[in-house]
Amino acid sequence: MPVVAGAAGAKDAEAMKLHNQAMDDDYLSVEFDKAEKKLKDALKKCDKNACSKPVVGKLHIALGTVYGGGNKLDQAKAEFVLALQADPKAALIDALTTTELAQAFKEAQKEAQAAGKAERAPGEGGGKSTKAAGDVPHTPVAEQAVNTPVPVYVEIPEEIDASKATLRYKPFGSPKWKSLEMSRIERGFGAEIPCEDVTTTGDIRYFVILRDEAGDPVGTAGSMQAPHRVPIKNEIDEEPSLPGQEPPKRCAAKEDCPPGLPGCPEAGGARGDKTWGAACEATVECQSGLTCLNGTCEQGSDEGRGASRGKGNRNVIGLSGSLDLLLVRGTDYVCSGSDAAYACFYPGGGGRQFYGEPADLPDTNGVKGGLSLAGWRAMLSYDRQLFSDVPLLVGVRAGFAFGGSPDSKSAPSAWTDATGNPQENPHLQALSFLPLHGELRATYFFLGDRIVEKGGFRPYAFVSPIGLAQVNASVPVDVCDRRTEEGDLVRTSGSERCPPNTRHVEDLDAYQITGRNFSALGAGVVYGITSNLGVSAEVKVMLMWPTLGLVFAPTLGPVFAF
Repeated sequence: MPVVAGAAGAKDAEAMKLHNQAMDDDYLSVEFDKAEKKLKDALKKCDKNACSKPVVGKLHIALGTVYGGGNKLDQAKAEFVLALQADPKAALIDALTTTELAQAFKEAQKEAQAAGKAERAPGEGGGKSTKAAGDVPHTPVAEQAVNTPVPVYVEIPEEIDASKATLRYKPFGSPKWKSLEMSRIERGFGAEIPCEDVTTTGDIRYFVILRDEAGDPVGTAGSMQAPHRVPIKNEIDEEPSLPGQEPPKRCAAKEDCPPGLPGCPEAGGARGDKTWGAACEATVECQSGLTCLNGTCEQGSDEGRGASRGKGNRNVIGLSGSLDLLLVRGTDYVCSGSDAAYACFYPGGGGRQFYGEPADLPDTNGVKGGLSLAGWRAMLSYDRQLFSDVPLLVGVRAGFAFGGSPDSKSAPSAWTDATGNPQENPHLQALSFLPLHGELRATYFFLGDRIVEKGGFRPYAFVSPIGLAQVNASVPVDVCDRRTEEGDLVRTSGSERCPPNTRHVEDLDAYQITGRNFSALGAGVVYGITSNLGVSAEVKVMLMWPTLGLVFAPTLGPVFAF
């Protein structure tokens, strides 16, 4: 297909090839220096009338546009004057025009007219050419129906060694160009502009860039400045198709597209893996629950939302295991019976609580602070998304704890003083450990609407305003006890570790006892194995009360959304 109307020059094709590379690749990549060099090289090829006047005009217009992109408006205007002198029909590039360039072009028109150098080809008007540019012959389909994919097929001439083809197209009314990689079909490349970009009547504009194995452009069919066009109509006479294929089927309009209707996407159908904020060309590249809006994946309506909102995946059940790490506070007199937050037991199990009278000696009867493993717990959970358009869930957790402090099997023994008179034992018998777990929770998910998405991560934060649980952890303690196990005063010579009239008791388990209520907050992430089954990992911080304690609880387990 000819590049421009009128007689072609000997160097037209070579010059326009450089023109297209400069504007379609370098300029759009903001590499103005490279674009300027290619355009100047193209103008050199056009010396001695080797190019037609329209081509020379296009080259000067393009060079002026490059200067304008670099804020060199005076040089831009000078190039526009040269363009109009070569071809009075020369016009700005619609897609790349700015207010400043338009003003410079108006001034250039006045200068060219005043100089009397504008030459119009006989019989030609002053409007833009409607013919597509490019150096590869191509004829677009005559028309296509609304809500129907548009087939585009480019047959490659033998002299062009093309390994790849990219279709750049702009839907009617859209401010941005989109891209599609074309597939090998017979002696060329083909692709279909998808339904989602053929939703209204009007012209779809496009051009094709051919590249070799190295990725270098080797030819074009159309260009951004002079693209091919396909009219989109409500009714057409003949259905177009790619070579050897059936005509594409009409899709249902999005607003009338329930899952299961022919042409509509299936619920939970394949979607891309791009997350919120990622660059995109089409909605199908984004994860379900996101739509491609203004070139990025954002929250909004799309064809996958019906599967994730209002019709499922708003209920989540789970099974999890959690470790209890209690932040033990450093303190003294832990086995003296004076601190209700501690209870000491003899080692070896059996539930024998220590009821002695430790001597006040350095490095005994005290603990240093730090994290201590208190046990673990298994839990079942259920959460429900309250609103279809807000990823806020409320739920409950119930389970059973393993570990904690042992049950005290004996009551405090009576004490006697030196004269044998009874005394009140200051120790209290430790209460039994509460193994049950229950809590209320509110959870908010980020980065998307679906709670479980195959191959995707869904971070979340949560708060548990109230819960029922107990977390008791122990550390080993040595004491020098003034009493026998019967409560009498010791009357011995002591030991190497302990002074006379005391007995050495090693490795008592000093348990820090926490309250049986808690409040908690934390954060986690769900990774989707399938569209419904995932794995949840989180870290919870629990504040135990009324007897204070701080617990860190890493948790892991499967979740199922339905």
